[in-house]
Amino acid sequence: MQPKPDSPVEREPSARETMPDLRFVPTGSLVPHEEHDRQRSEPLVKRIRDSGVWVNPPVVAPMGDGRYVILDGANRHYAATALGFPHILVQVVTYESGAVRLDTWQHVISGVTWFEFLRGLKEVPGVSIECTDLLTARAELARRKLLAYSVLSDGHAYAIEAHTQTLAEQNTILCRLVNTYKDRGRLNRINTDSLAVARRLHPEAVAIVVFPHYEPAEIVVAARDRLLLPPGISRHIVHGRAMRLNYSLDALRDPETDLDEKNRQLQRWIQERTAEKRIRYYAEPMFLFDE
Repeated sequence: MQPKPDSPVEREPSARETMPDLRFVPTGSLVPHEEHDRQRSEPLVKRIRDSGVWVNPPVVAPMGDGRYVILDGANRHYAATALGFPHILVQVVTYESGAVRLDTWQHVISGVTWFEFLRGLKEVPGVSIECTDLLTARAELARRKLLAYSVLSDGHAYAIEAHTQTLAEQNTILCRLVNTYKDRGRLNRINTDSLAVARRLHPEAVAIVVFPHYEPAEIVVAARDRLLLPPGISRHIVHGRAMRLNYSLDALRDPETDLDEKNRQLQRWIQERTAEKRIRYYAEPMFLFDE
């Protein structure tokens, strides 16, 4: 049976679907809103250098002053900077377009005992931790009364509160909090606060840390004022995300060709790909197993 024309299968983008806004910008014009993850970024430098191609462009949004906040791709930006690329190929979006939804990742922790995990949290100055029930923790986090909460394998929820006066203090404590388990155990991202669900993918998980929902303005201010969030908390879901470009690194590392010419070459490359029917559109969510 043939699929219906509008069913969520691989197909060419239609005239109604806007192509991603891909462009070259100066590497130094990108501003992160979160710290890069050294456990991921250091190996990424070598993988990019060895591959010879730029695969998935960072997603960025204009800040209105010639700079761009990195919504997704802080590790790739770090790698491009480390490799000395004068220009970087990005996908430009705006919150106002409706094509970007800001969500939050939760952290699932393994590689330590739940007691070691909890002891690490309690060592962070300025943090108070109280045992509570899960429903109360969810409600207080929604009111932004808590910095975060955690669900542990001992069967309890723990409210994590920080008595801070400024966003700078709050984000500093949040980074210290994440560092206590990021450096001692294994951190993976997940979108549930159920430890039973998390253990289907991470059987040795001992804890989940749940963070509040952020607003776009908070992301931009974090970048503008260098009040960086920890890595792996903000989650930007982009409709029409550009993936697997496999664009030659020669263009990124080339210091001679100016920005306008690089963008002209990029547009010609996109037009050629379109004419050859090599650009495919997926309307449904996907799981990629080769990242």
